[in-house]
Amino acid sequence: MIQSGMLLEPPHSPPRSFEIVARQIAAMVQASYKIGQRLPAERDLAKMFGVSRPTIREAILSLAMAGMLKVRSNSGAYVISRHEAPEVQALQGFGPFENLEARQLIEPHIVTIAAQRASETILAQLAESLAMMRWEHAQGKEADTSDHRFHILLAEATGNGALVSICDSLWRGQIESRIWQEIHTYMRMEDYRPMWLKDHEDIYEAVRARNPRKASAAMVRHLNNIRNALMAASNVKAMARNSGPASPTDGVS
Repeated sequence: MIQSGMLLEPPHSPPRSFEIVARQIAAMVQASYKIGQRLPAERDLAKMFGVSRPTIREAILSLAMAGMLKVRSNSGAYVISRHEAPEVQALQGFGPFENLEARQLIEPHIVTIAAQRASETILAQLAESLAMMRWEHAQGKEADTSDHRFHILLAEATGNGALVSICDSLWRGQIESRIWQEIHTYMRMEDYRPMWLKDHEDIYEAVRARNPRKASAAMVRHLNNIRNALMAASNVKAMARNSGPASPTDGVS
């Protein structure tokens, strides 16, 4: 038992999953691969290192950003440098799939409580955020600020300040992730805006109807849609295509 006044120091963040795997891949390259040689397929690397395919994608992208690998369309990842292991630790933020996993664990519960506790004031503010999203999308713009506010308002609706802080931290961790930003350069946001808007409208309607189960299901669907979009944008073909990158902060939320 920890006595009063003897709390532990704040814990250090553990190494990110993609960071650990990136170092393992870098060591494998230095030990066994030549310049120009192709790495095993994504599914094979996932089996080799005992991790998910999203983690492999984050690791490969981090090594490409660090200058060790190059991803080629319909082909795979190729070695372009065998120098000392790249410093992937310098990449800011969590991996986008790691961050999204945390959101999937937390936000459906937040919106369940929000559907039970949301005040009329919060409901009005949620409606205002939706109206701003519609207007921004109609202008061909991303709705980062209004989208962020929508999710924070849901957390505020719970009346729990800790949940508000957690929700905000997850959002910022997502936007500040270098890998998230890199994947976003391969996303055609105009293809996703109608779906993101519909997701938020469904969440709002369920909260307004005081239906916790429907609200949770709508949030789960929204976060799954984000994951599917990230999977599509981070595959080899999309990552290798030179498609005129968008702004790195253009958002999915």
